[in-house]
Amino acid sequence: MKTLALKRMQAAYLDMGEGTPIIFAHCSSASHKEWASFAARLAVGHRVLVPDFLGYGRSSPWPPKGSAIVDSDLDVLNALIEIAGPNVHLVGHSYGGALCLEAARQDAERAEGLVASLCIVEPVSFHLLNTGHRTEEWREISAVARTVIGACARAEWNKAANAYMGFWLGPMKWRLSPARFRKEVVRTVAKVAHEFGTMFDNSLTPGDYAGIGCPVTLIRGGRSPRPATAVVDILHASMAHAELHDIPSAGHMSPFTHKGCVNGLIEGHLSAVVTLEPRGPQVSAKPGRSERRVQ
Repeated sequence: MKTLALKRMQAAYLDMGEGTPIIFAHCSSASHKEWASFAARLAVGHRVLVPDFLGYGRSSPWPPKGSAIVDSDLDVLNALIEIAGPNVHLVGHSYGGALCLEAARQDAERAEGLVASLCIVEPVSFHLLNTGHRTEEWREISAVARTVIGACARAEWNKAANAYMGFWLGPMKWRLSPARFRKEVVRTVAKVAHEFGTMFDNSLTPGDYAGIGCPVTLIRGGRSPRPATAVVDILHASMAHAELHDIPSAGHMSPFTHKGCVNGLIEGHLSAVVTLEPRGPQVSAKPGRSERRVQ
């Protein structure tokens, strides 16, 4: 793996293949391994970059000892976009999806045209719920976030992990999860608390994402928690050109549990957009809407 040097921290990332650049962004408590095998397959004919975000995998631990936190995962993603060059395609899941969404929004706002397309699986952009649109869902995820943040503040790592993964998987599935996975979640839950905390400071509204003019594919599981599916609803309504694909039998962790379906949808997205002519500064997309269900 290669190493990206930031101001105070370092991020590890895979850099494979040559051709059209694609960046894959992993979810919380995971690493580049979430996408590694799929990315390696796509690296035949494409340049694929897959980072470990800060606190995960081979990147700097969170928080770095003896230093103030001055780097963010968005710094990592934006740096890789610069390394990849223009017309890069962003693919992300959950926390990684939220980072890709924000990178695409900033790219559109600057009219740089670096981001050629966006394919995201249930981005956890929970701040969108706190705009008067989904009050109940906002209260639900806020309660989870505050429990995780509070438990970490008291160094109650197991309690924080139970609240965090109990929400995503359900208490029983979490208790029955492999010990290695449970240990890794407990180890990284302080970083997860930081990620949860950012949603309380984010004042962006659904309208702020309407300017993303590149092709967008949204993927959602039919059995995911309401706050996660509500975010996708809001984004789908905000970006008239976005395609929405539902996987009815899947939950939030679909890239792990329904890998074939998710990878197939990503490949379909890429096959449709990689053949497009390189774009300049972003322009508004033509109105239109597509929604599909995948069994």
